[in-house]
Amino acid sequence: MTGALLRATGISVHRGSRLTLQPTDFLAHAGETIGIYGPNGAGKSTLLQALAGLLPLASGSIALKGQILGRELPPLAYHRRIAAVFQQPLLLRGTVGHNVGLGLALRGVGRIERQARVKPVLEQLKIDHLADRNIATLSGGEAQRTSLARALVLEPEVLFLDEPFAALDQPTRRRLVQELAVVLRARRMVTVFVSHDLAEASILCVRCLIIDAGTIIQEGSPQGIVQHPGTRRVAEIVGSDHLWDARTNSGQ
Repeated sequence: MTGALLRATGISVHRGSRLTLQPTDFLAHAGETIGIYGPNGAGKSTLLQALAGLLPLASGSIALKGQILGRELPPLAYHRRIAAVFQQPLLLRGTVGHNVGLGLALRGVGRIERQARVKPVLEQLKIDHLADRNIATLSGGEAQRTSLARALVLEPEVLFLDEPFAALDQPTRRRLVQELAVVLRARRMVTVFVSHDLAEASILCVRCLIIDAGTIIQEGSPQGIVQHPGTRRVAEIVGSDHLWDARTNSGQ
């Protein structure tokens, strides 16, 4: 495999006096979708936000295609090459089409080109019929599809997804996860996906990081981790059945 598209070396994050992300290494190659999974408060979103350049680092560095953020790569240039979607859609006033094309407009893309780029993304996410709909009338699933379209239309090199389906009902989540999996497989960007649902991570991700107390404690395929947890704590986090209490007698 060629060099990593996104690499972090020894990154850590302080929140107040507490080190919420221990020194951590991370790498992702083009086309990889990587899950970050762990209990509440484990540091999942902290790791994603640090990788996205949204939190100041206490230590370490982040590099995109070998260019170190803040040295060879200015923060503004980095943020123009990535996109993020969060649990809440954070849409602005106006129509679905306006919201999806807004990032392109802010980057100086003309109206005709914006329309040409927005339309296929709306079709991919099955909301092309909503292009002229005011965002105030959207359901939760429609709003999150709009938020995903707004990120994807920018053609980012890295897409960060921070529990984007957590506020949706189960049937809507299931459909959206399955449809997003198809969209991501058709693109060559890196996707970093935080979830508290290991089944979702299994559908979307080729590799999963298990994080606890700000530390990555195991990584591998979602299925491999469930079947072969490396420690008792990993087994507890993923709900593995491969866990039982035992007692040994020394000398026997």
